[in-house]
Amino acid sequence: MEKENDFKDALLIFKKVLDTGNQEEIEKEKYNLLWKVGNLFELIANYVFLDEIGVSFDFGSSVIKKGTKLFRIRDYNDKTDFSNPDQWKPSPFKSQGRINPEGKEVLYLGSSEMVCVLETHKRYPQKYALGEYECNEDITVGGFLSYVQNNNLHNIAATVLNAFLIALSRCAKNKELFNYLEQKFGSITLDDFVSLKNTVLDPKEEIKLPYKFALLNQRDRHYDLTNMLCKIIEKQYPEGIRYSSCFIPMETPGIVCSEYNIALYTSGIRKLRFKGFSVKTIGGKNPELINDVNLAKVYLGDFKDEVQS
Repeated sequence: MEKENDFKDALLIFKKVLDTGNQEEIEKEKYNLLWKVGNLFELIANYVFLDEIGVSFDFGSSVIKKGTKLFRIRDYNDKTDFSNPDQWKPSPFKSQGRINPEGKEVLYLGSSEMVCVLETHKRYPQKYALGEYECNEDITVGGFLSYVQNNNLHNIAATVLNAFLIALSRCAKNKELFNYLEQKFGSITLDDFVSLKNTVLDPKEEIKLPYKFALLNQRDRHYDLTNMLCKIIEKQYPEGIRYSSCFIPMETPGIVCSEYNIALYTSGIRKLRFKGFSVKTIGGKNPELINDVNLAKVYLGDFKDEVQS
């Protein structure tokens, strides 16, 4: 009851400040209102609720420049004519995904082959078809991308929302990864997210957050919640959404790196053209070591290179 009253009081203060038209004070009280929560998971729910009542936040955008190459991987089989551009259009089934509700057209792409390899859980020596696309025009995409100087509440919120968006959803393909995470962190409950606010911007703690959200999430509900986040972003940036990957979680608010995921909606897809494909397997030195489990171990400080030892 006390927490509910705190929120109501903060909402009344925000409404009063809103009437003054003082933008600096409005922004301050808006973020105070967002953070009237008991833990980091409640922040996500509060962000959705506030948007529903007309209190919106802009966590930034990115322009994917004309000429940028983007990639997609499909399972290889010799019965599919991958040279047919129709094979590289968005899936006709339009099943629910991280960024899209069921029935909504979306095309999931990566900035590099490696992003796609990890996202599709490919292991050496599996074959796959790698499709290459090119942006015909600039594409503006939203996300939890921006860092605002002197506004830690914005920066921490963006980090938390991004971590939840990229958190893994359990499936048969990532069973080994979840086994490792459960051994690493044990059972995760909401109580684990109560005292994290003051440590989120510590790089060592930030890197753990998507994995902890993954353990907290229930498979049948996770995409419902990420869809709500993406629906909010889409209202401001209808061409698509840029996000880091739980497998390469280095791109966070204020840090732009060359490795990222992108999901394009219909208006963004129209600005792409399919260039061609190649049939590949994972290459490089020790390709058998390249997988989602080992990469998580690298980020969490547990990786041991058995080949070199």
